[in-house]
Amino acid sequence: MQSLLIAPSNNASMFGMCFSPSKCKLLLQDWSASTPELRIGSEVVERVDNFTYLGSLISPNGLVSDEISARIRKARLAFANLRHLWRRRDIPLSINGRVYCAAVRSVLLYGCET
Repeated sequence: MQSLLIAPSNNASMFGMCFSPSKCKLLLQDWSASTPELRIGSEVVERVDNFTYLGSLISPNGLVSDEISARIRKARLAFANLRHLWRRRDIPLSINGRVYCAAVRSVLLYGCET
């Protein structure tokens, strides 16, 4: 597995780029053997249980239940942050609906294919 990490690192260095070990993470999917220790140069790549990539939660089992829970939490937070708006009586319900669609529903559905 270490050789799979060395090849892109060597190719990147040919173009003046380098891998930053502090920004690299190791996520093992369905790995039953002992956890390997991968290195970039002399630094060990950190092993994580899940990580966020382009706003979506990636889990080792490949299931989306963790991602759905995270999306619901983020949408609930967005809704709660607009609490002051929902309580105002001078704002028409149609405007509140448009704000909901733009600020809450978009957070909930981010990354979903339609």
